[in-house]
Amino acid sequence: MSIRSALCACAIQVLLIVVSCPGAFAETGKTLPPLRASLDQILTTAPSQWRSPLQETFRWEMFPDIIILDTIDFSVQDRMFTRLAYFLEKRGFRGRLLGNAQLAGRHGWNAHDYGPDGLASFFNAAEDARFPLNAEEVALRTLAMEQGILSTDGGHLQPGRGGILGLSRSSSPIERRYLLTHESFHGIFFSSREYRDFCFQVWNSLAPGERDFYRSFLDSLGYDSADEFLAVNEFQAYLMQQPLAYAAAYFERFIKLFSQNGARATIDPARLLASARSLDTFLQSRFGINAGGTLRVGSGAEMAR
Repeated sequence: MSIRSALCACAIQVLLIVVSCPGAFAETGKTLPPLRASLDQILTTAPSQWRSPLQETFRWEMFPDIIILDTIDFSVQDRMFTRLAYFLEKRGFRGRLLGNAQLAGRHGWNAHDYGPDGLASFFNAAEDARFPLNAEEVALRTLAMEQGILSTDGGHLQPGRGGILGLSRSSSPIERRYLLTHESFHGIFFSSREYRDFCFQVWNSLAPGERDFYRSFLDSLGYDSADEFLAVNEFQAYLMQQPLAYAAAYFERFIKLFSQNGARATIDPARLLASARSLDTFLQSRFGINAGGTLRVGSGAEMAR
């Protein structure tokens, strides 16, 4: 179904809800069925075409178990994802449920990615603590359950498959392209166990000092690099977010910067480039995707539900 057909099919329902309350989807816990789209289509779909004034929900056509939420601004994105970011990823906060007062004035990330295990951990912790969630977080949990990212055994939530990515219109168009490219490699990491296992293999092939350098890089960005899954996931995404032709210069810049800022160890840029080439070769052979190239894949079809 094309985006025009999808919009017409739900137009009356959407108008009745949105006119009465702009944030109705979040406030009622209702979700929108994801529109199947390429990453390029997600970037170029104007908010005026969205079915909700605050956000649109997409399904990545190449990896259909990856759901992408595009929000109108950082305030909407923060209400949905910032508590998650602190609970799962932020150094000094991981494992803590912060109240809204504690989160006031804090910004999680400019873009987000969460897999089934992290989402299950967060929502189960909130349930066990009887912790009050925002309406946007409740809607996020509902969406994850509807899409099979989470399931329930009658008690706790269980991890399913796939994942959720998020970005915002508060970022500039150039920033959005860069951010979605980075986040899309997290999506592949969540979606493909084969790729995920290969990433761990590449990570473990590094010398301990090389892994220490990369952990110090992540620490400097605010991540809790003690989480091995998080460290490997970010390791591969930072390696893959740009074409290999630009990778060497990128690695040399950040190695110089973080060495000057007291990084715990160092690494030869050639080693990072070799790791990037290994990941690039794997992705090309399995999915026809090159480093930095996810936006150019699968953009020929009309967006559909």
